[in-house]
Amino acid sequence: METQENSTIKKETFAGRILKFVGILILLFTCLASIASIALDLTGEQTVGKVYNAAKDCSSDGTCWTGKVDFTTQKGETVTFSPWTNPYLFDLDPVLSGRSYEDYGKYQVRYFENFPKLAKVKLAFGLEYTSHLSWFCGGSLLLVIGLAFSSRKKSNKPMVIDLSGFRKK
Repeated sequence: METQENSTIKKETFAGRILKFVGILILLFTCLASIASIALDLTGEQTVGKVYNAAKDCSSDGTCWTGKVDFTTQKGETVTFSPWTNPYLFDLDPVLSGRSYEDYGKYQVRYFENFPKLAKVKLAFGLEYTSHLSWFCGGSLLLVIGLAFSSRKKSNKPMVIDLSGFRKK
């Protein structure tokens, strides 16, 4: 009976380690992407790019989307990149920015002059940062779940969050 309990504890510990590792990787990647995005906003060159769907042979309902952006640098070089922005945000941007839908597909692009392949699409009100925020929250959640399951003790105590300090007195 003792060996069965130890093996289940080891499995929980292994799963906890995997969740912690994945959560840390997501958090690190998100932090690096956020730093690069902020650096592009502060020091990047600005131009207008054209967003289009590069997906071919989609299903009959036409729901597949593979976004590509073409833009021309100040030196005249044509660059194509895939934005990591959620496709739904491209639909929301003209509504929030007040642009007409006739300009749909033309977006502001920020890129580094020395390395134009590292670029991003700039949306109204920083909408592109919502994907960074969602990845950060997801990575944090995986990390907390991994920490909760990585206890090596046989008796796991429940996690208690005390919010009584925020209550009005």
